[in-house]
Amino acid sequence: MNTQISSIIDMPATESEPVVMGIDLGGTSVKLGLLQGEQIIARTSILTNEYDQPRDAFIQARRFAEQALTSAGYQFEQLQAVGLAMAGVIDEATATLMETANLRAWHGIGFYRELQSVFGKPVAVINDANAAALGEACYGEHPADSLTFLTLGTGVGGGVIVGGRPINGEHGCGGEIGHVTIEYGSDARRCGCGKPGHLEAYAGAGGIVRSAQELLAESSQESLMREIDDLTSEKIADAAEAGDKIASQVVRQTAIYLGRAISMLAHIADPDVVLLGGAVTFGGHATSTGRGFLRSIREENARLSLQQIGTTIEINFASLGNDAGMLGAARHASQIAFR
Repeated sequence: MNTQISSIIDMPATESEPVVMGIDLGGTSVKLGLLQGEQIIARTSILTNEYDQPRDAFIQARRFAEQALTSAGYQFEQLQAVGLAMAGVIDEATATLMETANLRAWHGIGFYRELQSVFGKPVAVINDANAAALGEACYGEHPADSLTFLTLGTGVGGGVIVGGRPINGEHGCGGEIGHVTIEYGSDARRCGCGKPGHLEAYAGAGGIVRSAQELLAESSQESLMREIDDLTSEKIADAAEAGDKIASQVVRQTAIYLGRAISMLAHIADPDVVLLGGAVTFGGHATSTGRGFLRSIREENARLSLQQIGTTIEINFASLGNDAGMLGAARHASQIAFR
Protein backbone atom coordinates (compact mmCIF):
# COMPACT_ATOMS: atom_id res chain seq x y z
CA MET A 1 0.00 0.00 0.00
CA ASN A 2 1.45 3.36 -1.03
CA THR A 3 0.85 6.21 1.37
CA GLN A 4 -0.19 9.45 -0.29
CA ILE A 5 2.19 12.18 0.87
CA SER A 6 0.85 15.71 1.14
CA SER A 7 2.38 19.11 1.87
CA ILE A 8 6.02 18.33 1.12
CA ILE A 9 8.03 21.51 1.55
CA ASP A 10 10.72 22.10 -1.07
CA MET A 11 13.65 22.86 1.20
CA PRO A 12 17.22 21.54 1.18
CA ALA A 13 18.42 19.06 3.79
CA THR A 14 20.25 20.77 6.63
CA GLU A 15 22.10 19.72 9.74
CA SER A 16 21.01 22.77 11.72
CA GLU A 17 18.06 21.15 13.47
CA PRO A 18 17.04 17.51 13.95
CA VAL A 19 14.12 15.94 12.09
CA VAL A 20 11.40 14.42 14.29
CA MET A 21 8.18 12.57 13.52
CA GLY A 22 4.76 13.00 15.09
CA ILE A 23 2.08 10.29 15.00
CA ASP A 24 -1.44 11.13 16.21
CA LEU A 25 -3.31 7.85 16.68
CA GLY A 26 -7.08 8.33 16.61
CA GLY A 27 -10.02 5.97 16.47
CA THR A 28 -10.68 6.87 12.81
CA SER A 29 -7.34 7.97 11.38
CA VAL A 30 -3.64 8.13 12.13
CA LYS A 31 -2.13 11.51 11.31
CA LEU A 32 1.57 11.53 10.44
CA GLY A 33 3.98 14.43 10.13
CA LEU A 34 7.71 15.11 9.81
CA LEU A 35 9.12 18.31 11.29
CA GLN A 36 12.42 20.12 11.35
CA GLY A 37 12.22 22.90 13.90
CA GLU A 38 8.89 24.62 13.19
CA GLN A 39 8.87 23.54 9.55
CA ILE A 40 6.57 20.70 8.48
CA ILE A 41 8.46 18.66 5.88
CA ALA A 42 5.53 16.40 5.01
CA ARG A 43 2.22 15.19 6.41
CA THR A 44 -0.38 12.56 5.60
CA SER A 45 -2.97 10.33 7.26
CA ILE A 46 -3.93 6.66 7.14
CA LEU A 47 -7.11 4.89 8.28
CA THR A 48 -6.84 3.26 11.70
CA ASN A 49 -9.24 0.42 10.91
CA GLU A 50 -7.00 -0.84 8.09
CA TYR A 51 -4.57 -2.17 10.71
CA ASP A 52 -5.38 -4.94 13.19
CA GLN A 53 -2.25 -4.35 15.26
CA PRO A 54 -0.31 -1.18 16.09
CA ARG A 55 2.87 -2.67 14.62
CA ASP A 56 1.23 -2.81 11.18
CA ALA A 57 0.28 0.87 11.39
CA PHE A 58 3.78 1.80 12.56
CA ILE A 59 5.36 -0.10 9.66
CA GLN A 60 3.23 1.97 7.29
CA ALA A 61 4.25 5.11 9.17
CA ARG A 62 7.92 4.21 8.68
CA ARG A 63 7.34 3.69 4.94
CA PHE A 64 5.82 7.16 4.79
CA ALA A 65 8.79 8.61 6.67
CA GLU A 66 11.32 6.96 4.37
CA GLN A 67 9.50 8.05 1.22
CA ALA A 68 8.87 11.61 2.42
CA LEU A 69 12.41 12.16 3.67
CA THR A 70 13.89 10.92 0.40
CA SER A 71 11.54 13.17 -1.61
CA ALA A 72 12.58 16.18 0.48
CA GLY A 73 16.32 15.47 0.12
CA TYR A 74 16.92 13.88 3.52
CA GLN A 75 18.22 10.51 4.67
CA PHE A 76 16.23 8.29 7.03
CA GLU A 77 19.21 8.50 9.40
CA GLN A 78 18.39 12.20 9.89
CA LEU A 79 15.17 11.23 11.64
CA GLN A 80 16.17 11.59 15.28
CA ALA A 81 13.04 10.69 17.29
CA VAL A 82 9.40 9.61 16.98
CA GLY A 83 6.49 10.83 19.11
CA LEU A 84 3.12 9.08 19.44
CA ALA A 85 -0.08 10.72 20.70
CA MET A 86 -3.11 8.58 21.56
CA ALA A 87 -6.34 8.85 23.50
CA GLY A 88 -6.83 7.20 26.84
CA VAL A 89 -5.06 6.54 30.12
CA ILE A 90 -1.42 5.65 29.43
CA ASP A 91 1.03 3.99 31.79
CA GLU A 92 3.97 6.37 31.48
CA ALA A 93 6.66 3.81 32.37
CA THR A 94 5.82 1.38 29.55
CA ALA A 95 3.50 3.46 27.34
CA THR A 96 0.85 0.78 27.76
CA LEU A 97 -2.67 1.83 26.81
CA MET A 98 -4.63 1.12 30.00
CA GLU A 99 -8.08 2.55 29.28
CA THR A 100 -9.81 4.21 26.33
CA ALA A 101 -13.22 4.33 24.66
CA ASN A 102 -11.71 3.39 21.29
CA LEU A 103 -8.95 1.02 20.16
CA ARG A 104 -9.91 -1.58 22.76
CA ALA A 105 -8.10 -4.29 20.79
CA TRP A 106 -4.87 -2.34 21.37
CA HIS A 107 -5.15 -2.32 25.18
CA GLY A 108 -2.27 -3.82 27.13
CA ILE A 109 0.31 -3.31 24.36
CA GLY A 110 3.62 -1.66 25.25
CA PHE A 111 3.92 1.08 22.66
CA TYR A 112 7.53 1.98 23.47
CA ARG A 113 8.59 -1.51 22.47
CA GLU A 114 6.47 -1.54 19.31
CA LEU A 115 7.68 1.88 18.12
CA GLN A 116 11.34 1.20 18.83
CA SER A 117 11.27 -2.16 17.08
CA VAL A 118 9.87 -0.58 13.93
CA PHE A 119 11.78 2.71 13.82
CA GLY A 120 14.97 1.96 15.75
CA LYS A 121 14.85 5.54 17.11
CA PRO A 122 14.25 7.20 20.49
CA VAL A 123 10.48 7.31 21.04
CA ALA A 124 8.04 9.21 23.26
CA VAL A 125 4.35 8.55 23.97
CA ILE A 126 1.84 11.13 25.17
CA ASN A 127 -1.90 11.40 25.77
CA ASP A 128 -3.60 13.01 22.75
CA ALA A 129 -5.07 15.94 24.69
CA ASN A 130 -1.69 16.74 26.22
CA ALA A 131 -0.18 16.47 22.74
CA ALA A 132 -2.72 18.92 21.35
CA ALA A 133 -2.00 21.28 24.24
CA LEU A 134 1.73 21.05 23.61
CA GLY A 135 1.22 21.62 19.88
CA GLU A 136 -0.82 24.75 20.53
CA ALA A 137 1.64 25.97 23.17
CA CYS A 138 4.60 25.67 20.78
CA TYR A 139 3.19 26.24 17.29
CA GLY A 140 -0.24 27.89 17.63
CA GLU A 141 -1.37 31.50 17.53
CA HIS A 142 -1.28 31.74 21.34
CA PRO A 143 2.11 30.32 22.35
CA ALA A 144 2.80 30.00 26.07
CA ASP A 145 4.92 28.02 28.51
CA SER A 146 1.85 27.64 30.73
CA LEU A 147 -1.26 26.61 28.82
CA THR A 148 -4.40 24.52 29.25
CA PHE A 149 -6.23 23.06 26.26
CA LEU A 150 -9.82 21.79 26.34
CA THR A 151 -11.07 19.51 23.58
CA LEU A 152 -14.82 19.87 23.22
CA GLY A 153 -16.51 17.05 21.33
CA THR A 154 -18.35 13.86 22.19
CA GLY A 155 -16.54 14.16 25.50
CA VAL A 156 -14.44 16.87 27.11
CA GLY A 157 -10.71 16.25 27.17
CA GLY A 158 -7.93 18.37 28.53
CA GLY A 159 -4.21 18.91 28.40
CA VAL A 160 -2.08 20.95 30.80
CA ILE A 161 1.32 22.43 29.95
CA VAL A 162 3.47 23.82 32.76
CA GLY A 163 6.96 25.15 32.11
CA GLY A 164 6.66 24.10 28.48
CA ARG A 165 6.05 20.43 29.32
CA PRO A 166 2.89 18.33 29.59
CA ILE A 167 1.61 17.20 32.98
CA ASN A 168 0.56 13.56 32.81
CA GLY A 169 0.13 12.98 36.55
CA GLU A 170 1.04 10.05 38.76
CA HIS A 171 -1.77 7.85 37.40
CA GLY A 172 -1.96 9.11 33.81
CA CYS A 173 -5.00 11.28 34.53
CA GLY A 174 -3.42 14.75 34.59
CA GLY A 175 -5.54 17.28 32.71
CA GLU A 176 -8.75 15.20 32.72
CA ILE A 177 -10.84 18.35 33.08
CA GLY A 178 -13.89 16.59 31.63
CA HIS A 179 -14.16 14.75 34.94
CA VAL A 180 -14.08 17.84 37.14
CA THR A 181 -17.32 17.96 39.19
CA ILE A 182 -19.37 21.07 38.45
CA GLU A 183 -22.77 19.93 39.83
CA TYR A 184 -23.21 18.39 43.29
CA GLY A 185 -26.98 17.99 43.74
CA SER A 186 -28.77 14.67 44.05
CA ASP A 187 -30.09 15.17 40.51
CA ALA A 188 -26.65 15.73 38.98
CA ARG A 189 -26.25 13.93 35.68
CA ARG A 190 -24.16 10.79 35.42
CA CYS A 191 -21.04 11.07 33.31
CA GLY A 192 -20.14 8.30 30.88
CA CYS A 193 -17.56 7.17 33.45
CA GLY A 194 -20.41 6.54 35.91
CA LYS A 195 -19.67 9.40 38.33
CA PRO A 196 -22.17 12.22 38.99
CA GLY A 197 -21.90 15.88 38.08
CA HIS A 198 -18.86 15.78 35.80
CA LEU A 199 -18.28 18.56 33.26
CA GLU A 200 -18.45 16.09 30.36
CA ALA A 201 -22.07 15.25 31.25
CA TYR A 202 -22.97 18.92 30.67
CA ALA A 203 -20.50 20.26 28.09
CA GLY A 204 -19.92 17.16 25.96
CA ALA A 205 -22.04 16.86 22.79
CA GLY A 206 -24.54 14.49 24.41
CA GLY A 207 -24.84 16.68 27.48
CA ILE A 208 -25.56 19.74 25.35
CA VAL A 209 -28.36 17.88 23.55
CA ARG A 210 -29.79 16.81 26.90
CA SER A 211 -29.74 20.42 28.11
CA ALA A 212 -31.68 21.45 25.01
CA GLN A 213 -34.23 18.67 25.50
CA GLU A 214 -34.75 19.64 29.14
CA LEU A 215 -35.25 23.32 28.31
CA LEU A 216 -37.66 22.46 25.50
CA ALA A 217 -39.69 20.30 27.89
CA GLU A 218 -39.81 23.05 30.51
CA SER A 219 -40.77 25.86 28.13
CA SER A 220 -43.79 26.49 25.92
CA GLN A 221 -41.77 28.98 23.88
CA GLU A 222 -41.48 28.43 20.15
CA SER A 223 -38.18 26.99 18.99
CA LEU A 224 -36.65 25.82 15.74
CA MET A 225 -35.34 22.82 17.66
CA ARG A 226 -38.85 21.41 18.12
CA GLU A 227 -38.86 20.56 14.41
CA ILE A 228 -35.62 18.54 14.62
CA ASP A 229 -35.91 14.81 15.34
CA ASP A 230 -32.18 14.00 15.53
CA LEU A 231 -31.00 16.96 17.57
CA THR A 232 -27.21 17.48 17.67
CA SER A 233 -24.88 20.11 19.09
CA GLU A 234 -24.26 21.35 15.53
CA LYS A 235 -27.99 21.85 14.92
CA ILE A 236 -28.31 23.61 18.27
CA ALA A 237 -25.52 25.96 17.15
CA ASP A 238 -27.32 26.60 13.85
CA ALA A 239 -30.58 27.34 15.67
CA ALA A 240 -28.82 29.74 18.04
CA GLU A 241 -27.19 31.51 15.10
CA ALA A 242 -30.64 31.86 13.52
CA GLY A 243 -31.87 33.65 16.65
CA ASP A 244 -33.55 30.79 18.50
CA LYS A 245 -33.80 31.91 22.15
CA ILE A 246 -33.84 28.45 23.73
CA ALA A 247 -30.85 27.35 21.64
CA SER A 248 -29.01 30.50 22.67
CA GLN A 249 -29.82 29.68 26.30
CA VAL A 250 -28.30 26.21 25.83
CA VAL A 251 -25.11 27.76 24.45
CA ARG A 252 -24.85 30.17 27.35
CA GLN A 253 -25.53 27.42 29.89
CA THR A 254 -22.77 25.32 28.37
CA ALA A 255 -20.41 28.30 28.55
CA ILE A 256 -21.21 28.77 32.24
CA TYR A 257 -20.33 25.14 33.00
CA LEU A 258 -17.03 25.54 31.16
CA GLY A 259 -16.30 28.83 32.92
CA ARG A 260 -16.76 27.10 36.28
CA ALA A 261 -14.38 24.30 35.38
CA ILE A 262 -11.77 26.69 33.97
CA SER A 263 -11.90 28.74 37.16
CA MET A 264 -11.25 25.61 39.25
CA LEU A 265 -8.33 24.62 37.08
CA ALA A 266 -6.97 28.15 36.95
CA HIS A 267 -6.68 28.30 40.74
CA ILE A 268 -4.60 25.11 40.69
CA ALA A 269 -2.40 25.41 37.60
CA ASP A 270 -2.68 29.19 37.00
CA PRO A 271 -2.09 28.98 33.22
CA ASP A 272 -1.30 32.00 31.12
CA VAL A 273 -3.59 30.76 28.32
CA VAL A 274 -6.66 28.50 28.13
CA LEU A 275 -7.64 27.33 24.65
CA LEU A 276 -10.83 25.66 23.41
CA GLY A 277 -10.79 23.29 20.45
CA GLY A 278 -12.69 20.36 18.98
CA ALA A 279 -15.98 20.05 17.14
CA VAL A 280 -18.22 21.74 19.72
CA THR A 281 -17.20 25.39 19.78
CA PHE A 282 -20.50 26.63 18.28
CA GLY A 283 -18.72 28.03 15.24
CA GLY A 284 -15.80 29.65 17.06
CA HIS A 285 -14.74 33.09 15.94
CA ALA A 286 -16.60 32.65 12.62
CA THR A 287 -20.09 33.05 14.12
CA SER A 288 -21.78 35.46 16.51
CA THR A 289 -22.91 32.42 18.54
CA GLY A 290 -19.34 31.19 18.89
CA ARG A 291 -18.09 34.62 19.87
CA GLY A 292 -20.87 34.93 22.44
CA PHE A 293 -20.04 31.46 23.76
CA LEU A 294 -16.43 32.54 24.31
CA ARG A 295 -17.49 35.81 25.93
CA SER A 296 -19.77 33.98 28.38
CA ILE A 297 -16.97 31.58 29.35
CA ARG A 298 -14.67 34.52 30.05
CA GLU A 299 -17.35 36.29 32.10
CA GLU A 300 -18.08 33.23 34.25
CA ASN A 301 -14.39 32.60 34.86
CA ALA A 302 -13.91 36.23 35.88
CA ARG A 303 -16.98 36.12 38.15
CA LEU A 304 -15.68 33.11 40.09
CA SER A 305 -11.94 33.75 40.10
CA LEU A 306 -9.45 35.82 42.02
CA GLN A 307 -8.83 39.09 40.25
CA GLN A 308 -5.32 38.11 39.13
CA ILE A 309 -6.79 35.13 37.26
CA GLY A 310 -10.11 36.54 36.18
CA THR A 311 -8.62 39.64 34.58
CA THR A 312 -5.35 38.34 33.14
CA ILE A 313 -5.85 34.75 31.96
CA GLU A 314 -6.32 34.57 28.19
CA ILE A 315 -9.22 32.34 27.10
CA ASN A 316 -9.53 31.82 23.36
CA PHE A 317 -10.16 29.31 20.59
CA ALA A 318 -7.35 27.03 19.45
CA SER A 319 -5.80 27.62 16.04
CA LEU A 320 -4.13 24.41 14.80
CA GLY A 321 -7.17 22.21 14.22
CA ASN A 322 -6.41 18.55 13.48
CA ASP A 323 -2.65 19.19 13.26
CA ALA A 324 -2.31 20.01 16.97
CA GLY A 325 -1.88 16.43 18.20
CA MET A 326 0.61 15.46 15.52
CA LEU A 327 2.67 18.60 16.12
CA GLY A 328 2.57 18.08 19.88
CA ALA A 329 3.68 14.45 19.54
CA ALA A 330 6.66 15.56 17.47
CA ARG A 331 7.52 18.28 19.97
CA HIS A 332 7.30 15.80 22.85
CA ALA A 333 9.68 13.49 20.99
CA SER A 334 12.14 16.38 20.74
CA GLN A 335 11.83 17.09 24.45
CA ILE A 336 12.48 13.45 25.36
CA ALA A 337 15.25 12.77 22.84
CA PHE A 338 17.24 15.97 23.30
CA ARG A 339 16.81 16.89 26.94
